[in-house]
Amino acid sequence: MNRWTRINLLLAAMAATLLVLHLWPADSPSYSPLTALDAADVSSIRIERRNRLVLSFERNDSGWQLAYPQVAVAQDHRVQQLLAIAYAPVQNEFPANESLAQYGLDAPSAVLQLDQLRLSFGERDPGQRSRYVLVDGRIRVIDDVYFNFLTLPVAHFIGG
Repeated sequence: MNRWTRINLLLAAMAATLLVLHLWPADSPSYSPLTALDAADVSSIRIERRNRLVLSFERNDSGWQLAYPQVAVAQDHRVQQLLAIAYAPVQNEFPANESLAQYGLDAPSAVLQLDQLRLSFGERDPGQRSRYVLVDGRIRVIDDVYFNFLTLPVAHFIGG
């Protein structure tokens, strides 16, 4: 075997090793979800903004139905976006105290109610792309993208 063949074989072995290391499954990071709620059991969803009901959904035998501000069949896969908020990974968590105002939770921007569970969304964390959420007397910090689902118009949920 000549010198160039050995060098090419060595380079091929190194490339194969790097490829295997790159594609090797990483341990999935453990995280706490925003709630312990089982989304499959949820039968009603309400979205309030600034203390005013803006959307309401009810689950029936045929799927999700928009109940407010009009009655219409809702697109199940789009309602699932709202239910996914219940599983949002929590980045940080601390007890709620008298300082709810500093997190914008004294007058929440939006409230997502899944059956009886209320999730109050406060201000955005100024240093991160995250949002404060009050759940069961605790303030949890989740990615701000979940808040955007609460601002979608009615047409998003009933459109094709």
